[in-house]
Amino acid sequence: MRTLCLSLSLLIGLSLSSNAQRNLRTIRVDEPITVDGNLEEAIWQDAEVASGFTNWQPEAGTTPTRKTEVKIVYDDNAIYVGAFMEAQSKAEIQTELTERDDIGNTDWVGVVLDTYGNGTNGFEFIVGATGVQFDAMMGSNGEDPNWSEVWYSEVQLTEEGWYCEMKIPYMAIRFPNEPEQHWRVNFMRRIGYTAEKCSFQYIDPAVPGFLNQSAQLNGVSDIKAPVRLSLSPYLTTYMLSTNNPGDPSQNSTSYSYNGGMDLKYGINEAFTLDMTLVPDFGQVQSDDRVLNLTPFEVRFSENRAFFTEGTELFDRAGLFYSRRVGGSPIGQYSVYGQMSDQDSLISNPGETQLYNAAKVSGRTKSGLGVGVFNAISGSTKATYFNHEDQQEHAYETAPLTNYNVLVLDQNLANNSYVSLINTNVTRKGSSYYDANVTGTEFDIYSKGQKWNVDGSAAVSQLIYSGRDNINGFQYDLSAGKSSGNFNFSVGMDGTSPSFDKNDLGFLTRTNVKGYYYSMNLQVPTGLWKLARVNFWFNSNLQTTFDENQFSSLHFNAGFWGQTKGTWNWNMWTNYRGSSNDFFEPRQAGKFLKRPGFYNMGWWIGSDNRKALQVGMNVFALKHFDEGMHYKEIGIYPRYRFSDKFSLRSSISINDDNNQLGWVTFEGDESIMGKRDITTLINSVSAVYTFNSKMSMNVRARHYWSKVSYNQFFMLAEEGALENTAYNEFNDFSVSLFNIDLNYIWRFAPGSDLIFNWKNAITGGANDEAIDFSRRRYSDGIEALSNSPSTNSVSIRLIYFLNGQNLL
Repeated sequence: MRTLCLSLSLLIGLSLSSNAQRNLRTIRVDEPITVDGNLEEAIWQDAEVASGFTNWQPEAGTTPTRKTEVKIVYDDNAIYVGAFMEAQSKAEIQTELTERDDIGNTDWVGVVLDTYGNGTNGFEFIVGATGVQFDAMMGSNGEDPNWSEVWYSEVQLTEEGWYCEMKIPYMAIRFPNEPEQHWRVNFMRRIGYTAEKCSFQYIDPAVPGFLNQSAQLNGVSDIKAPVRLSLSPYLTTYMLSTNNPGDPSQNSTSYSYNGGMDLKYGINEAFTLDMTLVPDFGQVQSDDRVLNLTPFEVRFSENRAFFTEGTELFDRAGLFYSRRVGGSPIGQYSVYGQMSDQDSLISNPGETQLYNAAKVSGRTKSGLGVGVFNAISGSTKATYFNHEDQQEHAYETAPLTNYNVLVLDQNLANNSYVSLINTNVTRKGSSYYDANVTGTEFDIYSKGQKWNVDGSAAVSQLIYSGRDNINGFQYDLSAGKSSGNFNFSVGMDGTSPSFDKNDLGFLTRTNVKGYYYSMNLQVPTGLWKLARVNFWFNSNLQTTFDENQFSSLHFNAGFWGQTKGTWNWNMWTNYRGSSNDFFEPRQAGKFLKRPGFYNMGWWIGSDNRKALQVGMNVFALKHFDEGMHYKEIGIYPRYRFSDKFSLRSSISINDDNNQLGWVTFEGDESIMGKRDITTLINSVSAVYTFNSKMSMNVRARHYWSKVSYNQFFMLAEEGALENTAYNEFNDFSVSLFNIDLNYIWRFAPGSDLIFNWKNAITGGANDEAIDFSRRRYSDGIEALSNSPSTNSVSIRLIYFLNGQNLL
């Protein structure tokens, strides 16, 4: 208690700790450097040493237990980094092999280059003690690990520690066209044995931002940006087979091949053109499909490399959801309204064909970021057979479509920025509408970054032929204290009923207005023998936008802590009184009155440095209505058999008893039902890494859910429920299974050979003869053997061509 009181008292009137900017001078290299991890060249003896690192994790501000020394030099073609990381012995150095861009449980060393010196944009290069590379682009929104470039590194492990040598070509970074460069730099290290993370320039967790806490790098001058041109042609071959045990006539096997090319071209020293021609995304990881009984669309992760790499600039105001590009046809289900009883559907593609996509992005020396994205997808048609005229017919479900995004993002003082973004979707012909959304986003900090104001706003327009356009708007504004150990913010947001950004963005709720408050407390180290502790509290009041009708009042509180042994603890609770749900009825002007609830959750994660790591969560929710409750438990073990092979599992089960939700319409009335829903998700993944250039991973996931209805109601006025004669059978279960296997061999810098196998099985049951209340997980597994499945096998070859070698 004495420690707690002392720690809390220190927070009153807390000022930022002194963190004066350090300086480091680099020198030009005249003789060649061989990147072999030995640091034997004479130039390394003359270079200035960056040492005196400081921990930011697990205990911020402490001195690392092991010494680190880094040097940096340059020539006409590249930046070179040489580093020595002290260790008590070679056995102390952690060396878990992983795939590229996944450092895993290993020691590592990294460099961050802020080549414009503005503290908001930079490049991160990390090398593990295994030789595995990780790179990322850094911006005001954080780290973008999907960005990838070609650079070179080697490591050497000894009994005294380990050495690392990097060569970062100027082709991999951007910098101003000036005689003298004004860069910032920082070096980071992870000491796996002690779980310490340290840096040359101390990174204070109580100060917003990362790049702005960097040292000044002096001495870089008279360098020129090279011709930045790279080509990555690819060729992919496929075999696709389908198997339907219930209808063998639908079984088939087909073969195909695709070819295309990715291109990167440096327009000037700041801006880059990225383009993909005839793209093929057949090898991306399968989506984690789920049962969705909500009124909202499920948002899936973007797994396509072109749309994840270097797109940080386009992620402004939440207006760009890249899965829309080359996604489901806008009229995919309208073909069913076109068909008669005499028609049989032959095909209805679930994705549009993307012809090409390109993006231009970069930032001027004045801090103005410019991004332009454009993509074109082709016309998509469904086909059906008419038994009366014995002819096949085609129906267009998506026209030729152009997608465009324009972003202007200006860096301001004190790690601030303001952005303007426009998204536009133009469709050929008058059968469908066009869409345009314009928005802004800003984050403004005071001097010293103690206070900030941030927000966003957007207007949308759906443009129809022969009828009035539909306009809407959205806003979000908050302000508060942003640095120090105690932070808080207050804000408000709103979305008008007619706002719609879903043609190129993602939005679920409209006609909402909210008022929120949040605070966060970082307790100094030593509390309860924890290395780091965070407490938080937030609340949110929500109403309808148009008439200010009450929707909900929500409170949330919790804490997170990490021990010196890197165990993680997390506990939280929520409370919400009776609320009005304006979305579940699927009818404008109606709402469902939901009972209030409270819940509690708990998470624990063990030390990830150990061979066996286990995470577990427990969550329980109780409604203020008899018989309505929800509980969930999950366990997530991982076992590392060796530095090359690891196995990870995830098992979660949840029971939602008497969940209240929409069932169907009966005439003009919404039918609601109380239902028991049980869901079990079981996945297992194994990774075997042969070396830093070659790996194989396999992931299997089974999702099973059953729904059993207990009672039905008619939705009455003021959100009340009334008895109804409706009693149709609606029970069912779903069983979804996927396997993804990938073998990846990086046989040359930027060049890959990828083998991919996918298996997908979709099953379920809705037979009235089944008592779904007694349905078990084993029944879901058994159903898979009698369900339709698809298998695809593909081989993809990508070869990286450096344009400098071609000119």
